[in-house]
Amino acid sequence: MQALVPAGVGLFAGSTAAYLAALWTSKPGVLRAAHVLLALTVLLWLGILAASVPHLAEGGITRFYLGGSAIGLSGLYLVLVRRYPIAGLGSFVSALATLLAVFAMFAQRQNVTDPTLVDWLLRVHIGLAFVGVTAFAFSTALSTVYLMQARMLKQKAKTELRRRLPPLDVLDRLALRGIVVGFPFYTVALLLGSAQAIRTEHVRSSYVLAIISWVIYGVVLQARLTAGWRGRRAAILTIFGLVLALSVVAQYGFRSV
Repeated sequence: MQALVPAGVGLFAGSTAAYLAALWTSKPGVLRAAHVLLALTVLLWLGILAASVPHLAEGGITRFYLGGSAIGLSGLYLVLVRRYPIAGLGSFVSALATLLAVFAMFAQRQNVTDPTLVDWLLRVHIGLAFVGVTAFAFSTALSTVYLMQARMLKQKAKTELRRRLPPLDVLDRLALRGIVVGFPFYTVALLLGSAQAIRTEHVRSSYVLAIISWVIYGVVLQARLTAGWRGRRAAILTIFGLVLALSVVAQYGFRSV
């Protein structure tokens, strides 16, 4: 089943191309085809992950969670697009899902020990971190489109792209909800990571990056909820926070522990 992973990556990339085409055409069938292709991609990845469950004890946990994040991000979009006018977000969501799927394809298997309580806590730590990263990735896609839409509005651009992108208030509101959902998961994951660092008496650079990204999202969340902070600054910090979080994923997933 792992042989299907490259095909899954290709389908995510194909979905991205289909959504990009939908942004530049008035034919509704193109957007529907993109939705169908992304849904089929999610189904394929669900099969891939289901087949990989028996191999988690052999060190495939990082690959599993990376694929799960790609599925979660895509599935969340497919659900929300039925309720909110965010169809124009598809290319950004599928592009992020493609990146996560590429990480999953190239991630190394990790050296594991016996399934002791500490090892299970480590797996929970990784799982919670990926839930947070998935939510942050969705907020980042929204924030990226927010910056594009705000720039076009400022320039008073009268283009088809501007009309197809979601309204600023919808983008800003959903981006906040993504951070609200992801931050508690990421916080608990960071606490469990702290316990692991204390146990091994070794603090990696990836853990430092994780703390910095947590601080960034904490500042954004606090400022937005208490000071009404929104708009361009919040969007930029949201994007920067995900870059750091994905740097942690890359450092952890592409080397043995």
